[in-house]
Amino acid sequence: MKEHSKSTLFLMEQIIVIAVFAVCSAVCVNILVTSYLMTVDSINKKNALIIAETTAETHKAFVGDISQMAGLLINDSNTGRYSQNYMFMYFDDNWQPSGQAYAYFVLRLVSHDPTPYLISSDIFVENVPTGEELLSLTVVSRRPL
Repeated sequence: MKEHSKSTLFLMEQIIVIAVFAVCSAVCVNILVTSYLMTVDSINKKNALIIAETTAETHKAFVGDISQMAGLLINDSNTGRYSQNYMFMYFDDNWQPSGQAYAYFVLRLVSHDPTPYLISSDIFVENVPTGEELLSLTVVSRRPL
């Protein structure tokens, strides 16, 4: 009878150890998944910043002329579109230019003229599936006199 009672105690001890191990494993998996998602978010925001800064510098170089900007930034008609007051550029999930149908990220530039001497544009970078805005900035260029 004593052996039976010792084996039951040993079995209970093993069940408690396994339960503690399972809880610790669940916490570790949660930490790993959270860190992975934070890394992906950080990479996306970094790439959005690079694309937006490139567009802003191009805006300043061409003094807000969207047709010249599009000629430099848009590879072909599938990867972006533009008119006099706006420009769209589409990117896949690896930040490579892609068509609108396969776009995972979109850069949107909206131009407006606040004064006769300044050209101002708002630049937005958005995650298409989630609708999340990754970045927005305003760039102002001075018209030549």
